[in-house]
Amino acid sequence: MNTMAIVIACGKEEEIAPGTEAAFLPLGNRPILGHCLKTLEDCPDIDGVLIVVSKERVESTMQVIKRFGCAKTRGIVVGGINRLSSLRTVFGKIKTDPSVVVIHEASRPFVSSTVLAETIKCAKRYGCAIAAHRVQDATKSSPKGMKVSETLERNSVWIAQTPQAFKTTVLKKIIDTKTKGVKIIDDESEFVGGSAETHMVEAGYMNMKIRSKADLAVAAALLNANLASSDASSRNTRIAAPSV
Repeated sequence: MNTMAIVIACGKEEEIAPGTEAAFLPLGNRPILGHCLKTLEDCPDIDGVLIVVSKERVESTMQVIKRFGCAKTRGIVVGGINRLSSLRTVFGKIKTDPSVVVIHEASRPFVSSTVLAETIKCAKRYGCAIAAHRVQDATKSSPKGMKVSETLERNSVWIAQTPQAFKTTVLKKIIDTKTKGVKIIDDESEFVGGSAETHMVEAGYMNMKIRSKADLAVAAALLNANLASSDASSRNTRIAAPSV
């Protein structure tokens, strides 16, 4: 197996409601998790998928897999207390030795096959590649409260997203049990050493993360307008506004 995708579906979004797991909220005719699983299923660059969920969501995840025919899914893993411990647990479940591992947050339902393919290609070349969106507005740095300390140049700042792809050898070093203080996902570049480097892939604003009720409303509007991504717009399904 060449490329394994790990889908993180156990994050809680307290901005929506206490204890809410965004991956299992409805968006259109399927849960948010179902959207990204469908894209991974249809992407020829992905060979297998492992899904990380909370213990309470194992049965719900199995139903999503069956309902949408996710044949690439190789297993469901109960997540740990944080992202790093979850990844360590997942690695213990991988029975093959993929050359590239892709990590994606289920709360980003509009990931496209194009972005996945480019991220994987760049990871093979550079060691680590992350989907990101370039900020075109003037950006201010304010480490201490509301006082501006620095104005950053336009188009020099990027918002980190997922998918994030790694050569397996690079990711193993990052999540090694001896590693202390690592913050996966967005601080990976600090820990990618040697000949590896982090390369960014423009994924656009549409590769949004759903954290709040406002995000849900925006996501529903994008689907209604067929603007979310080429993957989403080709499904030709009736889209209903999400309920929380």
